Amino acid sequence: MIHPRASRASLRPRNPPSFRQQTNRSFHASPKPQFLAEAITASHSALQAVHSLSGLPWALSLPLFALVLRTTLVLPISIFQRRAAQKQVQLQPLIQSWNHVLRKETMAEYGNLGPSVVEKALMGKMRKKRSEVYGRWGCGMWRNWVGLLQMPIFLSVMEAIRKMTGSREGILGMFTSSADNLVEGSGGGDDLASAMGEVLRIPVETSLATEGMLWFPDLLVADPQLVLPFVLSGTILWNVFGGTKGQDLALPSWHMRMKRGIGFVGLLIGPIMLHVPSALLVYWISSSSLALLQAMILERVMPIRPPPKACVPKRPWRTGLGRPVVAGK
Repeated sequence: MIHPRASRASLRPRNPPSFRQQTNRSFHASPKPQFLAEAITASHSALQAVHSLSGLPWALSLPLFALVLRTTLVLPISIFQRRAAQKQVQLQPLIQSWNHVLRKETMAEYGNLGPSVVEKALMGKMRKKRSEVYGRWGCGMWRNWVGLLQMPIFLSVMEAIRKMTGSREGILGMFTSSADNLVEGSGGGDDLASAMGEVLRIPVETSLATEGMLWFPDLLVADPQLVLPFVLSGTILWNVFGGTKGQDLALPSWHMRMKRGIGFVGLLIGPIMLHVPSALLVYWISSSSLALLQAMILERVMPIRPPPKACVPKRPWRTGLGRPVVAGK
């Protein structure tokens, strides 16, 4: 006698037809967003327009393009961020005045749980009060990071210049060279090619080989004197530590630790960029130098003054016990 369960199990096919089809399914890399291709293509068209309209060689057209880009797009963002920082610094005494009130309130609620719990709760209430005050005056903390919006613009321009030089060296080449190899190879990568097709059709600009200047006449090759990479490191360090002294008053203490980390990366940029084409370095140095100049101008035109300090009496207070004794008399 055959058990009912065994009979039902024997009727089931051991290898369903769909099983082998599922195991042989091929997966491929998902295409990159289309807006990346459009942004890089737009940067390439803008570079070509500035070069043709100005009539200058590429060694001067690249700094001119950085000036136009920073004046039209980056400067309004910096002014918006600077105004928010001015308000935040002036509101520091108002926020600090809530410390005593919130400390008494926190002690009444969490005093029996220990000092660590009280301090943690107090810090949370102070952050909430700071957000409330900043929001009421229209200078929220998110405005301190609006300057990060210029990073996609900068990276799209750098990628367009990298395509124009036909190079795969440097930091940006690490992210995109794998996609280039996949598209240029045989077989796979059709979806990726359709997504990045506009970028891959950017031709090498041969005029870069003859429109350099000084000791780097060929912008398609690396700097033969190895000067530009270390000039770039110097401009990045000067930009990080010398451009926004007043604005640091409105940022938290950990911001200085982040700036030191960026400064360490700036030191490493020089050795990393030794084999990068000179065109990339010329544009990066121009952009960093103009950023520093812009920060210095804003520091003079829109200064961020330190907040007012608490009043200190010029002479000791008189009390009922008489005038306090001065040390040394």
